[in-house]
Amino acid sequence: MISTDFHQLVQLFIERAGNLQPGIFGLNGFSGADLISADFELIGDPNGFHSFEKAYEVPYFRRKIMVVFKQYFFASESLGGGLGIAGGVRLTSLLRKQPFATSTGHVDTNRKEFFFFEDKSDGALIFDEKIVIRFDQWSKRNSYRVSTLECDFDNAHFNAIATKAVRETLEPFTHDSMIRDAKQRGCARAFNRLIAAL
Repeated sequence: MISTDFHQLVQLFIERAGNLQPGIFGLNGFSGADLISADFELIGDPNGFHSFEKAYEVPYFRRKIMVVFKQYFFASESLGGGLGIAGGVRLTSLLRKQPFATSTGHVDTNRKEFFFFEDKSDGALIFDEKIVIRFDQWSKRNSYRVSTLECDFDNAHFNAIATKAVRETLEPFTHDSMIRDAKQRGCARAFNRLIAAL
């Protein structure tokens, strides 16, 4: 369990550009030694790009969800954090909370840029040009569920790693193109629900 609820955690992640305070996770720091002693799992080569990961229960309304906190490194240099989300957080629900709520109606600005795979089953939102929220659809009847929160690192070598991955693999959509695609037969329900929430 961590010392904040899910929406506060997301807000802190955005405000601090992915650099969360270790105290939130009951840690003294984010050194490799701190993370290993707190039972984080090492993923990758410790001499290159790697991460330490651990799952936490996080309050979400009247229930708890699992959030995997990931602290990324290049060799011994700490780069920043990321969050993996399990437990069914709806994208539309998250977008009604701060700081997203203040940007409602501002699609096609630097605050919100949407990207999708061709079949609209998966997508990503780039928020404020550096925060990436990836989402997917569990079934044809469901809304989009948030899967990860990522952020570009403040590092010259890995600067735009999160946003670049989205821009190189997904197709950008303007608000008008989203509305146009929603009118096509067989369009995913989650896609239509997202447009209604915007």
